[in-house]
Amino acid sequence: MKMMIKLFAIVALLAMTASCATTTTAPSALPEKYNLSNELKAVKKINAINVSNWDQIDKQALIFTANGGEFFLAVLDRPLETDIASQVIGIVDQKSTITAGFDKFFIRTAKGRQYYLIEKIYVLAGRDQAKEMKEKLSK
Repeated sequence: MKMMIKLFAIVALLAMTASCATTTTAPSALPEKYNLSNELKAVKKINAINVSNWDQIDKQALIFTANGGEFFLAVLDRPLETDIASQVIGIVDQKSTITAGFDKFFIRTAKGRQYYLIEKIYVLAGRDQAKEMKEKLSK
């Protein structure tokens, strides 16, 4: 009986260890067109109060305004599964900052929420530069 208990304990320990194991995959590199550090100021974190006016540029980039009119370009870690038009969208657990590589953008659809990591944030000089980036990236 003691042997059976020891055997069960070993099997249980192995099962718990196997269930906790995770595989790590190398993050996929962003397409080259999103490497805009030569043209735009890349920032790791922004103070963002009253985030609004989300504008989808393509399947992986969005422009939004915050702080009463500052424009930002957010590049997501992967392409959107659905367009953001007519969807409830936002930032997960946003307090007053958005941090690239940490905060997530979400879209609420009939199937539930879809989450996307904000990989990069670029500061835009204003409405004209936002329009220029939209034209450039949507090609």
